[in-house]
Amino acid sequence: MKGAKGIILIVSLLSNCVSVGFATSVPLGRRDTVILAPPTEVIHGNPTWSEKDLVTDPAFDASEPDVPTPTTEAPTKIIGRKAAPNASPTSTVSPTPTAFTSREGKFSRDMLKITNDLRAIHGSPPLVWNKTLATYASRQGRKCDFRHSHGPYGENLAGGGPMNNPVWYQWYLYTEVSNYDWNEPGFAKDTGHFTQLVWKSSKQIGCAWIAGCSNLAYQVWCEYTPAGNVSPVIHYNENVGRAKSGIPEAPPTYDPLYK
Repeated sequence: MKGAKGIILIVSLLSNCVSVGFATSVPLGRRDTVILAPPTEVIHGNPTWSEKDLVTDPAFDASEPDVPTPTTEAPTKIIGRKAAPNASPTSTVSPTPTAFTSREGKFSRDMLKITNDLRAIHGSPPLVWNKTLATYASRQGRKCDFRHSHGPYGENLAGGGPMNNPVWYQWYLYTEVSNYDWNEPGFAKDTGHFTQLVWKSSKQIGCAWIAGCSNLAYQVWCEYTPAGNVSPVIHYNENVGRAKSGIPEAPPTYDPLYK
């Protein structure tokens, strides 16, 4: 997998809304903070996965899976007023974050619904919730180390505050569709979360909502298998369909369950 290279990008949200394309905008009402880990890409060939990754087993052994050592350190894109040029959102560890995974029925249902609703806009088949992936996401997120795990799955990370609705963050990642170049499809750091989310060949998803890390108030980790964002370009032609409609209305930014 390959992360985007470059310096940390800092942008202040100075207005009361952010344009997301399709003649719509996202009302923020304050200078909120959104942090995205750069999207990941699978270079030349198939991602690492096997049939056992597609098995959803309530008795899954939650031992720590082997994670390959990353070859490059990807930067983090920061949008918001609390970001500082030399600050790292991964430097401080909180010992007792709260995690929501498949054990909380509302969370898994909400995340699966928003994901499949967004995928349907592009003709992508619905995903199935996978507890193995959710457990993996929870374990990685509870480390309070907001950067990609470089594991065997496709992975999208988002976080920030004070917005505390994981469904909103999933929708926010989707709004990258407004930046996608349909005339030159392929991987790009400003659309890679969107392309993974709607990737047609991905079959299952598992997510975790992490609250209480001292470095970042809220995080949502989602794992996909098989992984998307597979190069070369021909795979994007096959797996990222054109939108049948515009970006849907934003979900609420607040949900009392996840505070």
